[in-house]
Amino acid sequence: MLLVNPTKKISGTVYAPPSKSYTHRAVICAGLSKGTSKIVRPLNSQDCISSLTSMEALGSKIDLKSDKWIIESEGILKVPKNVIDIGNSGTTLRILTSLVSQVKSNSNTKTSHNDKNDKKSIVILNGDNSIRKRPMGPLIDALSQLNIEVLSNDNKAPLVIKSSEIAGNTVKIRGDMSSQFISSLMMLLPFNSQDSKILIEGDLKSEPYLDVTIDVLDKFGVNIKKENNNYLIDANQTYKATDYIVEGDYSSASYLIAMGVLLDSDITIKNLFKHSKQGDKEILSIVKRMGANLEVKEDEVIIKNSTNSKFKLKGIDIDVKNTPDLVPTIAVLGCFAEGTTTIYNGEHVRIKECDRLMACTKELTKMGAKIEEKPDGLIIKGLDLENGETLKGAELETYHDHRLIMAFTMAGMLAQGQTKIKGEEAVSISFPNFVDVIKSIGANIEIVN
Repeated sequence: MLLVNPTKKISGTVYAPPSKSYTHRAVICAGLSKGTSKIVRPLNSQDCISSLTSMEALGSKIDLKSDKWIIESEGILKVPKNVIDIGNSGTTLRILTSLVSQVKSNSNTKTSHNDKNDKKSIVILNGDNSIRKRPMGPLIDALSQLNIEVLSNDNKAPLVIKSSEIAGNTVKIRGDMSSQFISSLMMLLPFNSQDSKILIEGDLKSEPYLDVTIDVLDKFGVNIKKENNNYLIDANQTYKATDYIVEGDYSSASYLIAMGVLLDSDITIKNLFKHSKQGDKEILSIVKRMGANLEVKEDEVIIKNSTNSKFKLKGIDIDVKNTPDLVPTIAVLGCFAEGTTTIYNGEHVRIKECDRLMACTKELTKMGAKIEEKPDGLIIKGLDLENGETLKGAELETYHDHRLIMAFTMAGMLAQGQTKIKGEEAVSISFPNFVDVIKSIGANIEIVN
């Protein structure tokens, strides 16, 4: 359990953890490339290790160094000896569901991934209880359009994927549920013997994550073009081994940024790139729109905030269509903003590690937050801070959701009295040293058994 006590001031210099999204994609691309790739400054977290061990099970050789992962691959996916357990990693599950359809039963096979004479094989993907609740229907339906068969119980893991050549050159998929489904198809279709097109049906959400996928694929020699709301993939492309440096993660840094804005602070957050393609870079614009003052440099963010000043956050309306992972951070910011903060266009936030709209409402209400759950978002009425209103310490559930742990820790640092946070170990999914990092800048917290 994590015990969080009120914190008056934070100061110092910290590094944002490496990006989880970039690490996942780079590791998997390396496993698809013939040769040796070095992933420099990867995120050494549970989720990313799931991708790493999965690629090892599929034939890659892995050598772990302190600051890099060396991945050697023959450029083909081999049939694993056992079920692949991807733990709690939804990204790993969704991307590999497509890719393992291209496994080769003969380790000496040097032919195309589409060799018609290749013997049919199966791969089974499974994970923890949370993963077995994640909907996979849209991706399974899309793969069926390409002659790839996925067997499941109610479109959820465990999944049994049959090896198959890709048939057809056009696939339709809804864009409003998870961008990871589309990223999965993007990484599969370069193996097609025909030029391919992904047709997005309906509203496309979390598009910046697709930009991240395209960016990583480009570094590994695979080209994808966007045309209106669709994506074009050339046939018979080959992944090329490369050395890849992972940039800092704006999703995880959002908690540090929000702490800096809400507390008496003088902090510098390094390894955040001004021109990153990450959608959650939007946290900088959000806190600025709310009235915060921060300095954004090429590779760092500096926040100096005095709670003795007349500065106040203002409630705003925030569209989270492309930034679902920021919702817990914004929910806490809204509690300390004057007026009303409205989060909308976030139906897809309900199918993350947990239903984050429900969880933020239920748990922050325990602390005295004025928060209302809507089908696609939250309405948060700011506390009357001038008249002594504030959050109160409480015992909070986190539903094995790493982002809730970090957001609720931030809330506890600003609350009156002690806050007890259950399941703090899940923070290792994306920010393994979160507790040590924020303690180093002054957070009054401790872990107890």
